[in-house]
Amino acid sequence: MAAAQERSTPLAQEKLKVREFYQSYLDAYNDQDWDRMQQFYASPHVLVDGEPRAPSQLIELAKSMVLGFANWRLEIWHFAVDGDLVYVHLKLGGTHTATFRGVKPTNRRVDTTELSLYRLVDGKFTEIWPMLNMEAIMNKIQE
Repeated sequence: MAAAQERSTPLAQEKLKVREFYQSYLDAYNDQDWDRMQQFYASPHVLVDGEPRAPSQLIELAKSMVLGFANWRLEIWHFAVDGDLVYVHLKLGGTHTATFRGVKPTNRRVDTTELSLYRLVDGKFTEIWPMLNMEAIMNKIQE
């Protein structure tokens, strides 16, 4: 009974809405729906690690991962909300089937994690602090 009551509080409902919003963002990424992804970013730019980036730059980065790795997918592993901050721990991976950062295809499966912090204001990501384990990805495809 307590769990049902906890889900029905205004705070719990707001957190659920934010998680659904974030899942919709991941669905756009995983579906490679780049036009839909655009709607999640503040315009004219998002601060990424304090540096302004146009939404188109963020989408190009996402495209580079999808182009280098067939079946590249992101999945929520852990998720938390604190005010306008969204903490996300993701599982991600795919098969290295095209040249990525100068490394020719290896057909190796790569799985790693990302921990990112987002500031969500008026339904848009205004700031992002991503921590992707790119070293693990590069090590795996260069073995």
